[in-house]
This record gives sequence, structure tokens and C-alpha cells, in this order.
Amino acid sequence: MSLFTYHKPRALLPYALYVPPGKPPRGGWPLILFLHGSGERGQDGQKQVTAGLGPAIEENPKAWPAVVLMPQCPKDEQWRGEPLNRAYKLLGQVEAQHQTNPRRVYLTGLSMGGYGSWNLACEHPKRFAAVAPICGAADPFWVWQRLSKVPVWNFHGAADEVVPVSFSRALADALAKAGNTQARFSEYPTEKHHVWNRVYREPDFIHWLFAQRRK
Repeated sequence: MSLFTYHKPRALLPYALYVPPGKPPRGGWPLILFLHGSGERGQDGQKQVTAGLGPAIEENPKAWPAVVLMPQCPKDEQWRGEPLNRAYKLLGQVEAQHQTNPRRVYLTGLSMGGYGSWNLACEHPKRFAAVAPICGAADPFWVWQRLSKVPVWNFHGAADEVVPVSFSRALADALAKAGNTQARFSEYPTEKHHVWNRVYREPDFIHWLFAQRRK
């Protein structure tokens, strides 16, 4: 039996939703928006659960005591423009329908979703308590300008054969120059593009993510 429920709302994106069992904690559940990679695009509303955060939750749901929203980007589209706007609207819809904590809304994504995480965080820098892009990229100037006060933990494999690690290094440098004292960058020396398989199972990362609260 799947831990996720699947939805296809009109005018928005298909999405999967994970809601933990039991009563929410005081203040409401944390809420995570997960943006998948290019290989999970489509219209079935389910493929985006098969890579990244979805398998990690299915392996160990107790480690993820949060409502998790996983929208699906249409085929041949990217996490930018209208698809990204629709994902953001979905986030608000899920908040209205579930008991979530407005101070504990988190954003993460891998590969194409890593790009999307940077983009959405820059568009709405006051919206998220923490951002965790994995092997993505963005405009360093925009990151420097918009994310100086947002907790960010960026991940990349040094042996990435799809998205060069130099992209993440440039963004780490931009955050440092912006004076962001809450920014972290983990570069794994031997990991390739699928570094997310490791990241979403790192206890230190999971603990850090849920410890963040928007002021």
C-alpha cells in the first residue's frame, strides 16, 4: 500500500501527497515542497515519487514527520515559469487543506528540481524556512541578491557527469559574499549525479532541515 495519495486538480499540476499518520504536533506539521528531476516529468502524477525523496520516505517514514508535496512537471517543461508558478500555488492549496506550520515550510529538489529550488527560493525568499537544492544551478548574482538571509544547504557530487559541480561552487561563493552565515555546502568527492540517494538518507541533513524555523 502506497504512503502517498495522488491528485490531478484542474488548471494545476498532478501531484502526490504524503501525510504522516497520527495527530500533528503543536503548531502543525512541517511542510516540504519537493521538486523532481527531468526523468520524472509527465502527467501520471506518480512518477515523481520514484526518485529522490519519495523512496527515502517509503524506506523510513518515521524520519520524515512532515506533509510532503510532490508536484509533477509536464513533459518537455522545466521548473521555471508557469510550471513553477503552479507548484507554488499548489503549496498554498495544501497549506489551506492541512494542518501545517507556516514557520516550517521547506523547499528541496534534485537536478532539474535543484534548479527549480534555487529559482523558487529566489522568487520568494521570505517564504521558506530552509532550502536544500541538490545538484542544481542558478544565476549567482540572483542568489547573492535574494538569499542572503535564508538557511540553505546545497549538495553536489564532485564527479557529477550531468550538472558540473562548479555550478554549486559558484553559488556557495555567492552566498558567502552575500554574508549568509546560515549557508552550507556539501561536496561529495566520489559521488556522481545521483547524489540525492545519499543526501535524503543523511541523519544530519534531516535533523538540520526540521530544526529550521522561519522568523
